[in-house]
Amino acid sequence: MKKRMFVVLVALACCLMAALPVFSQSKVKLTVWGRDIADDGADHAYVKALITGFQAKNPDIQLEYIPLGDPGLADKTKIAMASNSGPDIFQSWGGSVMGGYADAGRLLDLTSDLKSVPGSAAAQGAMSWKGKIYGVAPFFAIAGIFVNEGIFKANGLSVPTSVAEMEKVSDALLAKGIQPFACGEKDKWPALAMYMYLTNRFGGDAFGLAQGRKLRFDDASFVNAAQKYQDWIKKGYFGTKPLGEGYGDAQQLMATGKAAMHVTGSWMCAQYSNKAFTDQTIGFYAFPALAGGKGKITDIMGMTDIGFAATKLAADKKAAVVKFMKYAMSTEACAAEPGRICSVPGVKAPSHLTDMAAGVFATAKNVQFWWDQDLPPAVTSPLNDAIQTFFLADTNVKASLTSFESLMEENVGPAKK
Repeated sequence: MKKRMFVVLVALACCLMAALPVFSQSKVKLTVWGRDIADDGADHAYVKALITGFQAKNPDIQLEYIPLGDPGLADKTKIAMASNSGPDIFQSWGGSVMGGYADAGRLLDLTSDLKSVPGSAAAQGAMSWKGKIYGVAPFFAIAGIFVNEGIFKANGLSVPTSVAEMEKVSDALLAKGIQPFACGEKDKWPALAMYMYLTNRFGGDAFGLAQGRKLRFDDASFVNAAQKYQDWIKKGYFGTKPLGEGYGDAQQLMATGKAAMHVTGSWMCAQYSNKAFTDQTIGFYAFPALAGGKGKITDIMGMTDIGFAATKLAADKKAAVVKFMKYAMSTEACAAEPGRICSVPGVKAPSHLTDMAAGVFATAKNVQFWWDQDLPPAVTSPLNDAIQTFFLADTNVKASLTSFESLMEENVGPAKK
């Protein structure tokens, strides 16, 4: 009797279980470390659209997006990679910094999954290392000159097409009591773009040779560029307190018409075309050539503006990672960006200023990645430290560059011609 009752109870339990709804397994969770806050700011619109759009289309994936700012993102990523911890996906500018993480075995190879995703060759190249693809780059950035066209017109000035013309324009602006350039060197990295251009204009591919250890970083090309930079600083081209102004201050100088030019990345197209941010008329132009120099006006400095790479920690949820990467490169998400140059075909330039930057990018014969992303992580911060010393009147710039060269020798090896 007891055995029969047990059989009946088991059968009843099975029937009840069959009648219950089948619940899916818990959601896959993706943790993403990014730079920007997903708010309504003009320069954060894409990130907000990416997060909200991806979550809406993929309710089975729980997306945890953590904004870390800059340099917080880079600093925390370095620490995490060293300890083989961190997120599933992190925002990256690609280059050799990302490559260092790949060499250490910290990244997830997505070559077969992403090689056919539509996008520019430059952007895919930035997120590749030694033939393998580790992420996507929906937006590319180039450095150029943002010019306050209203100030130039009011003072009868033309946008310079040579370094000599740039100096004449700067002298004319100073005579009118107008600061020629905004910079923001208190934050160290903002001076890099102009120094990269000056070095290129003096010495062509001097950086590539030095990076490949066929030239020293205190070679004449680097020294001449540093001396030119320092001369301009002494003349007052960057104002009276360039080391006291951060990057945000530089933006305000341009927004309020107190500075006439800003050599920086095209990511500022969104801000400088936003009427709520500035009432000034601002254009974007290529950095000029140097008479007698080796570099050309078609040598452009730039790199991934927004990119994402995946870590090996996400290997067991690769399908979700690939979905995120592909959505990051979708026209739907990218169309929300109000300023950056998009590497995804079919996305129209959102403003006249971005269209101007894209036009400069289209003329590029060579694109040099940001030095502080294209050198090994151990020397990138010291590089920006060295450039910051140029802003001190009594600095021997060659000595600063020789000190940096010594660090390169310690971490990479001696230069061999």
